Amino acid sequence: MIKLPRAFLSHSSTDKAVVGEVAKILGRAAVIYDAFEFSAGDQFRDAILKGLERSDIFVLFASSKALQRDWVKFEISSASEALTKQALSRVVTYIIDPDLNLNDIPDWMKSTLIVKQTQPGLIATDIRRMINRRVADRTPTYFVGRRNEMEQALGILSEFTSPEFRPPLLVYGLGGIGRRSLVQIIGRDHLSFSNTLPVVLRSGDLLPEAFVRLSEAISPRAIPDYKAAIADQEAKSDGEQIQQILDLLRSVCDARTLPVLVDEGAMATPNGVLRPEFEQIYDAIALNRDVDAMIVTRRRLYGAGGKSLPSLRVPELDQSSTQNLLRIAGRDVGLSFEREALTALATYTRGYPPAVKFALDEARTRGVAQVVANQRALVNFSAELFLRQLKQERSLTPTMVTTLQLLSGFSPLPMPVIAEYCEISSEQASSDVDHLLDLAFILPDGLHYRITEPLRDAAYRAFDGLFINSVRVADLLEVYLANEPDDDARLNLGQAIFRASLLAGVKSKSKFAVGFAADLIQVATQSYHDQDYDLAIRYGMSALEARPDNVDVRRYVAQALIRKERYNEAEDHITALVNLGELKEAFYIRGFAARRRRNHQEAIDAYKKSLAYGRSGVAIYRELASSYFELGDLAEAESHIRAAEERSPHNRYVVDLRCTIALRLGDLATAERTLDVLERVDPSGFADHRRSTVEQARGDSDSTSFRSFGFTEDPSPTVRGDGKSC
Repeated sequence: MIKLPRAFLSHSSTDKAVVGEVAKILGRAAVIYDAFEFSAGDQFRDAILKGLERSDIFVLFASSKALQRDWVKFEISSASEALTKQALSRVVTYIIDPDLNLNDIPDWMKSTLIVKQTQPGLIATDIRRMINRRVADRTPTYFVGRRNEMEQALGILSEFTSPEFRPPLLVYGLGGIGRRSLVQIIGRDHLSFSNTLPVVLRSGDLLPEAFVRLSEAISPRAIPDYKAAIADQEAKSDGEQIQQILDLLRSVCDARTLPVLVDEGAMATPNGVLRPEFEQIYDAIALNRDVDAMIVTRRRLYGAGGKSLPSLRVPELDQSSTQNLLRIAGRDVGLSFEREALTALATYTRGYPPAVKFALDEARTRGVAQVVANQRALVNFSAELFLRQLKQERSLTPTMVTTLQLLSGFSPLPMPVIAEYCEISSEQASSDVDHLLDLAFILPDGLHYRITEPLRDAAYRAFDGLFINSVRVADLLEVYLANEPDDDARLNLGQAIFRASLLAGVKSKSKFAVGFAADLIQVATQSYHDQDYDLAIRYGMSALEARPDNVDVRRYVAQALIRKERYNEAEDHITALVNLGELKEAFYIRGFAARRRRNHQEAIDAYKKSLAYGRSGVAIYRELASSYFELGDLAEAESHIRAAEERSPHNRYVVDLRCTIALRLGDLATAERTLDVLERVDPSGFADHRRSTVEQARGDSDSTSFRSFGFTEDPSPTVRGDGKSC
């Protein structure tokens, strides 16, 4: 059963103003605090000892009066014994009395962490990071093979010698490649920051949302009313908002912490150019000697006019570093490798840490020799591999499956919500979560839990759709926050209530629900993938009222309108994309509309223009292949479906179309190969139909003219508000 790390708050009653605020910010789940824990009539000594037994971190709030209190002295003495027995992981002292002398601190505590700090929000942030690090210890992380990147970072940082101009370093690369770990090491070794504070900015976030997210990251109770805070910020000028954001960043740096802006589509246009308001923040940070920051993103970003920004790419690990990672991580799970096997695995995981993790999981289950023999699976590492792992993981119980489905739709979530949704006891929920943590299917996120990113995409395939009752999710989160209003993730949970209600087709009346433009964009996108095109249009139009230049949501609204055969309205959005300069998206959607109307040559012409303007990816090659196939140009169809297959070898729509084209060409070997893949990645049973087609073709060469499609669209079914799969 999981024992969550908690902090024991030792203090004098005269210091309740500070300590009580810290306890409220952290919440009941994170602390042992007398007002939360000790009931009237309890034997105080026994209550203290029981509280220490349930704690992982001892926190002393040191003041002259506290150090004179007998009960505080007893707690300090008991903590010393617990630390000696390794029942506590660490001890930290916050000096909250400016007149207190360091010599007044007990001698044994002088070798532990001592911090002078009186601000409850900053103290709580410090303690929360300690707790989060202890939770994250369940999932070992490894930092190897980044010497070149560290040297490059030092070289970039050393170029800016003047304290009057220190621009933020931009670190970019694939998700899961180690960007945040690298930033943490750079901040510690080169900038003398002991911690980092990541602040995630999502598509649709502007300055007001950035202010709220940063405030919430620093102190979860800093903003009592998010809606009012957003409205207040929107009424201010950009300059005023930027100055407030700069003040918050300075307070983070003052606490020996490096702020890290994690961009998930907010800071830049689709072409990678910083939006004006975020470029102003960037410049303000660069010109302020008291503020340091870094930016983490998936792609390189530029300033206005293509201005270059100091950037560091995090590439895949090289061969020797990958071998080292395999050896170290393998040793910790009881695996050892012969040299040939280690070399083969390093080669075929291609230096991508998530692929290394998958290879180790497979080796533990199947044996090293079998994994090495199945090199194709490693070469084509993708969510399909997690799909196979999910299907073949016989230890998963029905409630574990429900938990995975729930977290695939809404992450992260607290344990009580998971337990109530699955209708199981808290003990059973803890046991289930513990097992899923061991499988690396889910990960701790602070004091809550989220699904592993590669698994999110695979889960709906493995379970033939997700069965999530969004109304129930919203109701359970409402009850949870009513009982735990000070949860340090209340902003994220409030946004989850908002999204769950919209997915159910209703407007939330919850006082905890918080809706940003980013949430409307996410719900519109998810509704489109759920094939609920009316909701996609409805919420997408609401999102566009707030963010008219958001390319992603306009694209999904246009495609939803096309699917509803409202072509004239869709053309208005295509024109808007042209006016925004997004020609690659405009011509892609125009091609999509033409293909839906079965004007295949017109579709091909539009798709080619989209390619010429820079669109890439699996979808456009699949669409071109489909259009050429309909026109009977099998050579061009095969050429483009091969391009799609190279980009996404386990996309079931690509695989099915590849199989269909191979059948028409009489290429039974390719048809068999792709059918084998289709049977692994398609849970709907359509692969059985395609199997009969292949069998027919094998027995009758004329049947290669059999002309039927299975998956020619990619709706990516996920979650419906009524709990039904799509």
